Amino acid sequence: MRKLSLSLGLVSLLFCLGCGSSNRVNNFVPKGNFSTASLNGQYVYQITGIDFSLNPLGQFYSEAGMFMADGKGSILSGTDDFSEGSGGVATNSISGSYSIANDGTGRITLTSAAGSINLAVTMVSSSKLYLIEGDPLADAGGIAELQDPKAIAATPSGTFTFRQHNVASLRGPESDVGAFTVSGGAVTSGSEDVNRGGAFDNGTGNPLTLMAGSSLAAPGSNGRGTGTFIDSSGVTSNFIYYIVDASNLRFLPSDPGTIGLGRAEKQSGTLALSGSYAFGSKGDTLSTGGVNTGGVNTVGVFTANNGTITAGALDAVQDGNTSAKILITSGSYLPVSNGRTTVTLNASTAPIQEFVWLVSPARAFFLMNDSSKVEDGTLDLQSGAFSNSTMNGQFAFVMDGFDPNPKDRVGTLQWDGNGKLTLNEFVNAAGVTNIFVLPGTYSVSSNGRTTGSVSNLSSNLVFYLISGSPTNTNAPNAYILQNDTNVEVNGTMSKQP
Repeated sequence: MRKLSLSLGLVSLLFCLGCGSSNRVNNFVPKGNFSTASLNGQYVYQITGIDFSLNPLGQFYSEAGMFMADGKGSILSGTDDFSEGSGGVATNSISGSYSIANDGTGRITLTSAAGSINLAVTMVSSSKLYLIEGDPLADAGGIAELQDPKAIAATPSGTFTFRQHNVASLRGPESDVGAFTVSGGAVTSGSEDVNRGGAFDNGTGNPLTLMAGSSLAAPGSNGRGTGTFIDSSGVTSNFIYYIVDASNLRFLPSDPGTIGLGRAEKQSGTLALSGSYAFGSKGDTLSTGGVNTGGVNTVGVFTANNGTITAGALDAVQDGNTSAKILITSGSYLPVSNGRTTVTLNASTAPIQEFVWLVSPARAFFLMNDSSKVEDGTLDLQSGAFSNSTMNGQFAFVMDGFDPNPKDRVGTLQWDGNGKLTLNEFVNAAGVTNIFVLPGTYSVSSNGRTTGSVSNLSSNLVFYLISGSPTNTNAPNAYILQNDTNVEVNGTMSKQP
């Protein structure tokens, strides 16, 4: 964990995230039944972003670990794994403190021998919270999830679909999406689609195979273990994994110079693609260089039925250039084999192809088949009808990216069911932190595409809805894109109870 200092002014901001500020909406009232007691138990966390403490131009970093919250404001113990530059992973024991307001907003301070970091957070529920780093020299976004104490002692077992994105490696940016079966610590089978710096699957045209020697070592008492994937192209990838529960693992690459995060979810149900799916993806483009240039963010929806794509739409920002409401007029997809299918979306601009790996009939990870960018994402089956009244209540959200400097925000969105919303955010803009409570409006289309306008933020917010109700799965309630020129910011939101 890098050493960072925190000003008293920023401490006050983090403590008052749920309080509003001089930028507040008249009569704004934070809503909810959260408190410091809501954060209670052992949590796995992941964040990734940009660190300015060693390099004024910024360096990518990724961080993962676990912490034990006592329900009273103290972080009793934990482990932090931090990766930046070419030095590999630094592992430290942590402790700390936290505070949660009634609307689920608050702060967490994690302290180790290497220093302290401060996280602005918003709880979705007692088992999930969104977070961003709130320090002057770092911008990052991520998530924390409650561990199942019954699952963390056993080596993972079963067939998992996984997704890994590395913003930096010896091979450039890379994405890996695939599936593996593990038993007794050995990966007995598996395959993956890989984009390494624009080169797909080592030029074979087929998914790579996970070879003998791929494995997951037994975890320690905190659910932390190590793993190795060896693929048929000869590349060996080492990683640290954290168990959330028997069906969910979170990854941090441990090879020196590789900066990224990943996740694996156990497959369930009869794997088939059928229905309307909302999706969100992000990645790196290969036409420009530098830490805060060359990005792509995409959100959208499509309907799949018996091998045919019948309708859809998407919004995207690539290298700062916007595309709004691109219609998906038709398309097709192959029969699912070993959880994998290839989806072709005939958009009004140009065809888009995705390699899709199903977790279940309701959820999948995918990799864009485009050698000009390294982009991957998640799609989730929509449920229910959509209208303005669908969006009624308070949602936790997190967004991160660039505009054109690093920008991260976390907080709540209050939707009134009738076209008005209120945003309460803690924002870190290239290390400058603030709190804003801003009014806005929204309009929901029948396919779940929702447009939003928030004063002093953006008139081009786009949400692709999955549902309007709380979910007990990994799926959020919507994927979010700030569809503004020269802005690369996206995120997710989830309804609070």
